[in-house]
Amino acid sequence: MENSSFHKFFILTGLQQSGRNKSLYFYLTCVLYILTIAMNVTIIITVRVDKALHEPMYIFLSNLCVNGLYGTVGFYPKFLIDLLSDVAVISYTQCVMQTVVIYSSAICEMTTLTAMAFDRYVAICRPLQYHSILTSHMVLKLLLLAWFYPASVAVAVISLIVRVGRKRFTQTCLPHIIALFVSILSLLFDLSCSWADTTSLPLDLRNALGMQFLILPPICNPLVYGLQLPQIRTAILKTSILKTYLKPKVSKNKCNNRRCH
Repeated sequence: MENSSFHKFFILTGLQQSGRNKSLYFYLTCVLYILTIAMNVTIIITVRVDKALHEPMYIFLSNLCVNGLYGTVGFYPKFLIDLLSDVAVISYTQCVMQTVVIYSSAICEMTTLTAMAFDRYVAICRPLQYHSILTSHMVLKLLLLAWFYPASVAVAVISLIVRVGRKRFTQTCLPHIIALFVSILSLLFDLSCSWADTTSLPLDLRNALGMQFLILPPICNPLVYGLQLPQIRTAILKTSILKTYLKPKVSKNKCNNRRCH
């Protein structure tokens, strides 16, 4: 009996059409990667060395730069290798690891920006209580939350993909991801109308964009969850079937009762 092993590989076809421009894309991406590392490392070292910058806001900014370096590690090296290769191939394990790094970095950025927003809220609305609220212990808690929360979410999602398969993942997690994406997109539309100069756009379009956060989520949430989650879909079908079968029976019983009287 011979031992056999099965390995999954994915071929990335998106870069095959680059052709002769691959070398140009490689140099541009390499310069962008080096520039990203240099800027983030500069801010991290500056905040670390200068004691005057040992404030919660600058600590959160430094954490944001650390997360930026962490996220670029999951994207740039593999992308640069694929630009130099004739055929871009990635194994299943590498794909899972890259997904964990990229998505955990994205969630960590959102949590860090939330902590920075909380810091600015306390500084503006409660300036006298700033140092009593944002103590070093509180800053440490926020930093731990910014890292452990995305890590736990990423590990949970990837474990679902690996264990229960893609079909079960699309039935359980995909509706939540779609609903979150719709909500964030709607809020971005509203913020863009508030901050950007939209006077050049037609008034109807501005009104439509400004009302997306009131229109899209209430419509999309029932559709997304109702169509994707089998429990809700089955319950809706059962309810509709019961109503169709019960109505004739009730009417017949009423007719029989009237005849008897």
